[in-house]
Amino acid sequence: MAKTLMAALCAMILIATIIATVTEADAGGRSWQRSGKVTGPWGGTTNFKRYGTCQGGTCVGGGTAIGPGGGVRSWSNTRNCAGGSCMGSGRYVGPGRNSFTRSGTATYGNGAWQAQGTTTGPRGGTGTYQAGGSCAGGVCSSSGTWTGPNGGVWSSQSTLSKTGNGWERDVVVTGPNGATWTRNGEGACAGGVCNFGGTVTGPRGNTGSYSGSSWWKPRW
Repeated sequence: MAKTLMAALCAMILIATIIATVTEADAGGRSWQRSGKVTGPWGGTTNFKRYGTCQGGTCVGGGTAIGPGGGVRSWSNTRNCAGGSCMGSGRYVGPGRNSFTRSGTATYGNGAWQAQGTTTGPRGGTGTYQAGGSCAGGVCSSSGTWTGPNGGVWSSQSTLSKTGNGWERDVVVTGPNGATWTRNGEGACAGGVCNFGGTVTGPRGNTGSYSGSSWWKPRW
């Protein structure tokens, strides 16, 4: 169960990272930071921190997550964008120092984007990912798939809606065996700081929660 949950979280991180780095393609001259915690259904807490900066078409980001047992996970990403297309790469390192790498390309423009690439695991196994999305009328929708080295497919569907000074976001991740994980959250911004929170529910109905804050410099 723990390995399955971790695979689901890795799939969420992978697709969310792809979405985030494409979204940041035009965020020249800005930096951001996000921190918070995730509390599992049995009370264990993971503290996370993410950060990034964009300048001249290049965005660099990373982060760490420390689990309830002290295990540390880290990730880093770089993306270079120009003329509506991007090239990116990233690396994820687990508590056992096993690492996964990612490389790919993306295109964006007219309120839409798409991305594709490959991932490589610590034993050399490779997988592929595809993702895309669009925004209109204050609502952004995205979807993506990740196919592992053994042919198992993880998929993700996400909707982000603007609500006044804040937003609502719903994400569904489906594993190779049809099991689903859902994330429902919302946030609001004031004074240059955005606070957010929500819940994550697993296929057996167990529910955890998350909360945190973000800031951008200069302000959006």
